[in-house]
Amino acid sequence: MKRFTILTLTVLLFTGAALAGPVVPKDIDAGAKWFGHVDLAAIRALPLVADLKDKCPQHEACAAKMQEAARKIGLDSLADVQGITLYANEFGGNIGVALFYATKLDQQKMIGLLKEKQPDHKTLDYGGRTLYSWTVGHEGHKKDLAGAFASATLLVIGSNFAQVQAALDVLDGKKPGLANDAPLLQGLPDNVLFASRAIAVPADYRKTTHCPVLRNCQTATAAWSAADGQITGTYTLATDTPEAANNFKAIVDGFKALGVLRYPDLPAVKKILDAAKTEVNGATFKASFNATSVDIEAAVQAVMEQRKAATAPATK
Repeated sequence: MKRFTILTLTVLLFTGAALAGPVVPKDIDAGAKWFGHVDLAAIRALPLVADLKDKCPQHEACAAKMQEAARKIGLDSLADVQGITLYANEFGGNIGVALFYATKLDQQKMIGLLKEKQPDHKTLDYGGRTLYSWTVGHEGHKKDLAGAFASATLLVIGSNFAQVQAALDVLDGKKPGLANDAPLLQGLPDNVLFASRAIAVPADYRKTTHCPVLRNCQTATAAWSAADGQITGTYTLATDTPEAANNFKAIVDGFKALGVLRYPDLPAVKKILDAAKTEVNGATFKASFNATSVDIEAAVQAVMEQRKAATAPATK
């Protein structure tokens, strides 16, 4: 993993879904060093999201584009994708494995599109499944990917055949998955919307990584959850030194101050900014956030109204 980009995927918020996609520990390799998970269905089901989607002026156009893309690939990413999990057994190198949980996958359409767009793709039979490998452009470079359908509702993507094979072995019970109380999962809240954690980050990796967080952290955790109308977020960074922990605090506090300066006349926004707290305990930095859905919606609405007023044509 050349950069700690766990779950920097676009979260498709603005649709409804009935089923949730929580973390499934046994589906993650027991040797995983980092993981990330987003429960798309739970996010979409939040009343906050349902209330805001109709007020977002870009929602309709964005949804139409995503639906068209979904139609082409045979995966309705706006409704069918329930959750996404990423993990890897090492730091450095390729990003690892992604598990896409869905209510349904149109395998025939997906394979047809792959053959059309990637005529030079390769295949490999593994345990009665067909694995596919292809090359895509990525940040100006070519990147190899591999994938397979683990089931009718689970798609596995990795950087090469070996990674996908190892992931399938975990899913099939041939290799051990994480226990529910594994260190990688310990302490994560119930009703998680998004979570990621990296543990035992090696010193040599921290010297070379481009990630400003892991460059100074032995362990890093982020988690967002929702319950009883409250949205809660926590970031816990076990750094090398108290100085590093205080530097993180200064950065976050600085962003809060910029927010206050940008929206000085919006009390609803200030209330949300005040809900973000930071603290340092020795070499550990922690940032936390807790606010009601009502307050978050009020802040978002206030910002949208201010922007609308700022872009409205002047009247004579």
